[in-house]
Amino acid sequence: MHPASMDLGFAHSLAHIDELLAMIFAYLDDRALARAACVSKHWSEIALDCLWFEVHDLKRVLSVLAPLTLKPERVSISTGRLPGAYAFKRSLSPGDWERFQRYSSRVRRLRHDHRHLRSAVDRSKRPTLLHSKVFEELAATCPTPDIFPNLQSLVWFPCAPERQELCLVFMHRRVRHLGLHLYRSEPPSLTDYITQVCSRSPSLTNLDLCLEEHMGNFEDYVLVLLRGLPHLQRVSVPIYALTPRLLTELSRLKHIAIINLTHPARAEPGNRADVAHFSPTLANNAFPALRSLSFSAQVEHAAQLLRDSLFPAQLTELHLKAIMIATPDALQDLFSAIRDRCTSLVQLSVDYIIAPDSQLTSPPPPLHERPTIATFRPLFSARHIRAFEFRWDYALAISDDDMEEFASSWPSLESLHLNPEPVPEPNVPGLNLRVLLPFARYCPNLRHLGLHVDARTIPDLAPTPRSQRMPRFRRLETLAVGLSAIAKSEPVTLFLSQILPLGCSIGFGLRWPDAFDIAMEHALVPVSVRAEMSTNHVRWNEVSRMLPIATKARMEEKARIEALERQMMELELSRREDKKRLSWLEQEVQDLRGRTGRTP
Repeated sequence: MHPASMDLGFAHSLAHIDELLAMIFAYLDDRALARAACVSKHWSEIALDCLWFEVHDLKRVLSVLAPLTLKPERVSISTGRLPGAYAFKRSLSPGDWERFQRYSSRVRRLRHDHRHLRSAVDRSKRPTLLHSKVFEELAATCPTPDIFPNLQSLVWFPCAPERQELCLVFMHRRVRHLGLHLYRSEPPSLTDYITQVCSRSPSLTNLDLCLEEHMGNFEDYVLVLLRGLPHLQRVSVPIYALTPRLLTELSRLKHIAIINLTHPARAEPGNRADVAHFSPTLANNAFPALRSLSFSAQVEHAAQLLRDSLFPAQLTELHLKAIMIATPDALQDLFSAIRDRCTSLVQLSVDYIIAPDSQLTSPPPPLHERPTIATFRPLFSARHIRAFEFRWDYALAISDDDMEEFASSWPSLESLHLNPEPVPEPNVPGLNLRVLLPFARYCPNLRHLGLHVDARTIPDLAPTPRSQRMPRFRRLETLAVGLSAIAKSEPVTLFLSQILPLGCSIGFGLRWPDAFDIAMEHALVPVSVRAEMSTNHVRWNEVSRMLPIATKARMEEKARIEALERQMMELELSRREDKKRLSWLEQEVQDLRGRTGRTP
């Protein structure tokens, strides 16, 4: 067979491997997928599956069913009224549904998020909605029980209370993941809406809740929702929304494995008062399947919950959002309870959220009233922990020598964030950059590290013997420094290039800048300190940009030196061999002279 024909045959066979085509199509955008669907019938099926797998624009999907036209509909929302909504130009026919079924069966995920409409300022840029009559006609004319029969995930975040019930037309028993943004509405009552959700999708396993107001105004409704979904395995609610009553109800679910809080950066409505007195009544045999728990509470209440005899001891992840600053003794008691009760724990985080309503003290507390190395020592006995995150208000009272103990006590750590973003203070002693070395020496698997350091003084690392080389991180991927003090970017870059691997990125800045600024106003942080923070941000940005170049140059130089050292060793070995050979020849000559009696 001719080589060219063999190549064509090989390429033809590759183009018919469904798994390979699906992997390639996963990287294409919608326009490219639409073009791929026109190549052949074989490609069409796979490309259409990828194109319709996840839908974000419901209007585009329904326009395949029948043409849509803009009609006036005035929908009240908080910022005004919308100019109109799309409706079908004509009544739907059986032929429309027969054509639509080729595509509707491919939809696995449907996401409808119009919450941004409420904050849109320019009305001309607001995307218009689907008329409520569209959903009525869908329900009335669909010849099959389900519009999207293979739908597995439905996320419905409407822009107004009267539109939250429109999602009911898409729900069915095969839906496993549901995301809802709840509004209080009368009529229809929110309880009736939730009852219909539970009856239409009783087999839900994943539930993500967003609320228009804090949980105190929705607690009774959410309890009805949880009681109607006995097969839940994962629940996610806004921060400060997991109240004691909700946790009590969740403890009765046999399959619940993950209870999660959404990220604070989403800035959803929440009230710390809803979880101020956190004392849930756990059911007998509570949480038989629970593996990951996130909740908000005071540190003292969290410790009491952990010591409850009914608290699940099989947890592998525990995340506490502390709503108030606690004393070092209270923190130490919490860590002791974790050590005693959560023996299988792999991930642990204790996070005080700095937000506009944060209760920050001014002036900052003295060092002896802050967490020290003794506060964390109970955790050093928890040898299974691989990831630990601790965020507090002000800098910790931990010295450079303490970090040696921290690193040597947890050699299996893979991720450590030890308060890298405290509220800035003038003239507070920080950790020297030298504290990075113990982690490079004792923690070979460390991939993420976050510390608040004082990089204004660069440690003097004198040359060491070959047998005592400076430790280097092997797998570190990110080094987070917040807005640590830094005087010059160049010497810091040169120092870090000696210990960080190529590809390690520098994380700097604050997690929630807007909230942090307001909190700093409340904490009376001087303007001069804020200006210094901006300067630090610029300098760490320079370090982030220069570090890859410096690290690569240092690695290339190291490779050249090692190559020269190998050449020197080879030359030294060759010289020794030549010297041995010369000695042997001299000895042979002497022996020959002795046997012949001849002398030179």
